[in-house]
Amino acid sequence: MAAVLMKRQHLPIIAAAALAAFAGCSRDDGAPAQGGEAVPPSSPESYMKDGAFRSKLAEQTAKRDELAAARSAIVAQMTEMIEAKKRELKTDDEAKLKAALEKDPAWNELYKRCQDANAAIGENRRDTLAAVRERLTKRGTVVDVKQGNLKR
Repeated sequence: MAAVLMKRQHLPIIAAAALAAFAGCSRDDGAPAQGGEAVPPSSPESYMKDGAFRSKLAEQTAKRDELAAARSAIVAQMTEMIEAKKRELKTDDEAKLKAALEKDPAWNELYKRCQDANAAIGENRRDTLAAVRERLTKRGTVVDVKQGNLKR
């Protein structure tokens, strides 16, 4: 009898979980909202339906991936140089290691290339954010960033 009561006690929890799972979010296809207004074409709900915008984001993402791959190769070389210097100096003292690396012209070249790669990735991110802002503010829609709402 106690085992049956234990199972019945879990029934409301299981029912609530099932209802929550089936409630889910519906997909917005730009159909008229409850107030009878269609979703604005520049709202966050519909801007990803713009094929040109999505392709521009995909291009920028691919470019950023290329830049990140190039930076990873540079970082791998830098890591190898650090390990080689540690073996050469036979010490883990960061100050001595840093001083020895700064004297090496190959290290300085790699460091400069890494900084340039970081700058290029940052520029790509800024361009991507600018494209998103431009798309969201298109057609007179203003984004209230603090509230996360769209206002006309």
